[in-house]
Amino acid sequence: MPTTQQEARFGSLARRSAKVAKIYRGGLAVLFDEQNPCRFELAAHSMRELMEKCPLLIGGDVLSTGDGMKNRLGPVRQAYLTVTRDQGLNESFPLAGLEGPLRAVLMELARFFKWQDDNRPKAEKRIAETLTALSGPGQALPVDIFDNEVNRWMEADDYFHMVAHNRQDVVSRDEFLHHMTSIESILLRRLQPRAVAGHDALDASIQEGESGH
Repeated sequence: MPTTQQEARFGSLARRSAKVAKIYRGGLAVLFDEQNPCRFELAAHSMRELMEKCPLLIGGDVLSTGDGMKNRLGPVRQAYLTVTRDQGLNESFPLAGLEGPLRAVLMELARFFKWQDDNRPKAEKRIAETLTALSGPGQALPVDIFDNEVNRWMEADDYFHMVAHNRQDVVSRDEFLHHMTSIESILLRRLQPRAVAGHDALDASIQEGESGH
């Protein structure tokens, strides 16, 4: 069953976006269904949706994944299949015969790694801008803490992507909860200051009204 803290987080999300809160609640429901053999994979999908749609909490646009890993790996995979399947690569295959196909593989790998190097900073920037917007106006977090949050966010996204697409034969419950808790804590830290400030202002207004001021 969801913890008391998770129920509280659901309530906090629901006050801002019913859609995001539903995604979170759905992820919790499937995660705690121990009779479901795919509970981690399905919960990972929910977590990725939550991370992608978190800008809805402040009326922003959904985070765009852009040109994804699947699209970029297509040419690499095709070049690899040309070497291993069409050229009949095996342990006794002469290395000299691999010159053309091997060059194609290396070129596609070079393009892929260049894209990865170029895309990573852009992804970091989008996430940083989103987390900053979630906090709203106010004093910014120290740079080291902020950078740590961005890194943890990206690590969690990579992890949930891997789990959601069944790239792990055995999913560690502790590792899954580690990344899930990391995202929960980041969102809570980012959203809580605004919520507390709003409630304090509301309480002050009520007290003033009751005292006749």
